[in-house]
Amino acid sequence: MKKFLLLIFWLSASIAYSQSVDIQLCYQKATENYPLIKQKGMINEAGNLKIRSLNSNYLPQLTINAQLSYQSDVTKLAINIPFVNIPENSKDMYKASLDINQLIWDGGSISGQRKVENISTQNEQQNLETEIYKLKERVNLLFFNILILKKNKELLEISKADIGLKLQKIESGVKNGVLNESNADNLKAEILKIDQKIIEIQTSEKATIEMLKEFCGMEIAENALFSVPEIAVNTTVFENNRPELKSFELNKNKLSATQNVLSTKLMPKIYGFGQLGYGRPGLNMLSNDFQSFYIVGAKLSWNIWNWNQTKNDKKILEIQKDIINNTKEIYQKNMKMAFQRDVAEIDKFTELILKDLEIINLKTRIAKNSSSQFDNGYINSNDYLNDVNAETMAKINYEIHKIQLHKAKFDYMVNLGKL
Repeated sequence: MKKFLLLIFWLSASIAYSQSVDIQLCYQKATENYPLIKQKGMINEAGNLKIRSLNSNYLPQLTINAQLSYQSDVTKLAINIPFVNIPENSKDMYKASLDINQLIWDGGSISGQRKVENISTQNEQQNLETEIYKLKERVNLLFFNILILKKNKELLEISKADIGLKLQKIESGVKNGVLNESNADNLKAEILKIDQKIIEIQTSEKATIEMLKEFCGMEIAENALFSVPEIAVNTTVFENNRPELKSFELNKNKLSATQNVLSTKLMPKIYGFGQLGYGRPGLNMLSNDFQSFYIVGAKLSWNIWNWNQTKNDKKILEIQKDIINNTKEIYQKNMKMAFQRDVAEIDKFTELILKDLEIINLKTRIAKNSSSQFDNGYINSNDYLNDVNAETMAKINYEIHKIQLHKAKFDYMVNLGKL
């Protein structure tokens, strides 16, 4: 008995339980499952490596040099000193050295390049965020299509059940010889047509759910409940929060930082250097022996004129900034038109729903009257089914328009970057 009760409880719990799929969860899962998300870490890693590479310019640069040469003549003293033998240097020469160069001041060039690289990394990440954000538009399309298919199937099932009840009464009348059998056949044919529509809807529903499962990388049961929260939208104010706007600003910031780097080309640069070597001859050119030697010092490098190259490069960057501003202006104009379109869609479905309610009231009254007349033999099954189908279609239109209104609101919020 105890096992039996546990079985009943388990069955009841299984029937009562149904997976709930929320659109916000689909947004989250689609983002996490999208292959492009893996590039976030790659972009950061590449950016860090570029900064480390630039920072290495502050470290001493070590170079090993070796040289072997033979020359046609060497330095000689054209004088004779009695009792003094002045050796002649060899024409073959050998030299090996370790050269050290240390940047002391570069006019801010490296720090400027680091800023450019940091902005470039931010910009790449922002472009990635823009692509990922667009996933919400695709989620909306799949999610709300599933809702429409489910609601269509639900209403067709209700219509099928109503016609089935009517069929039972007709079959009873046929058995009693009161009604014509063609009326029953007509209802049976209508039920079969509804079954066909349900099969088509179930196929489309299953395919769309499979697409959403693949897109979001999550398991979705066939009997899952798809829920859409109510959202409030303010259609009176245009406020664009799309991630593309930040990309425009980052692009301009990058150009400004690049202009600052160009300015450093005209700044003096100071280096320290040293050389530790061994060779023949050494620093004493009159000695023909192998010697070790060293040199230390500092040097200044200053490009005081580059024929307006820097000035022209800066002008090019200014033009590129103007192009970005113009592109942003076009983008905002397109978004404003999209905003007006979305607002019109919301208003349209809001008004259609009000009309749907009036139509449903009328069609329901007509269908009830037809049902009564059919029961009393005043009209045939075709007339009855026409009125019943008209009522069902009115209810389907109402439910579809409600879902489309939800979708229009979510599309509106997504298009303005508010979800």
